Amino acid sequence: MRTDAIVLAGAALVALVVLPPLGPLLESRLPSHILGQYPFIVAGGALIGARIARDRTAPWSGAPALLAAVLTLAFWLLPRWIDASLADPATYATKVASLACLAGLALGWGWTQAGAVLRGFLVANTAAMLAVMGWLMIMAPSRFCNAYLLLDQRLLGQGLVIAAGALVAALLVPALIGRACHAESPPDRARQPAE
Repeated sequence: MRTDAIVLAGAALVALVVLPPLGPLLESRLPSHILGQYPFIVAGGALIGARIARDRTAPWSGAPALLAAVLTLAFWLLPRWIDASLADPATYATKVASLACLAGLALGWGWTQAGAVLRGFLVANTAAMLAVMGWLMIMAPSRFCNAYLLLDQRLLGQGLVIAAGALVAALLVPALIGRACHAESPPDRARQPAE
């Protein structure tokens, strides 16, 4: 049985950002750890999850899968577990496996099964969470993670706020473009006489 190229690409993406030389380089700074390594691990799992869901229809499973992805990401954004993943190899392996499977695979599956309203809700809430987290990291007088400098924390905070803005733009721009396209070409309907 031939292994699917998308599944291989997802696994290769996870391995690329976890193994040396790129893995330790990304983990050396807090912004590249959270905004570089985490998204690529999740993206690798999401490729696999979306591929698995491509030929299957289970709309009821979209919300639980997306909830699992959000909770897993929230857990690994806690400073205590960021530090622990750097200090303990078992915690590091758990981080990689759970981000790839519980966050990434679930995100790929759930996104494929979810409708437009659920997708919009997820993007809007994620943007709000990132903006609040970013603001807290910028404004905090002391560092949250013992393994990283306060400057890294503030840079991560700025990156999270920028990511929140990018998510809002990704949500609004297609809606505005679609509205503008509909406004330019009104539907052909017989005009009703004014009363």
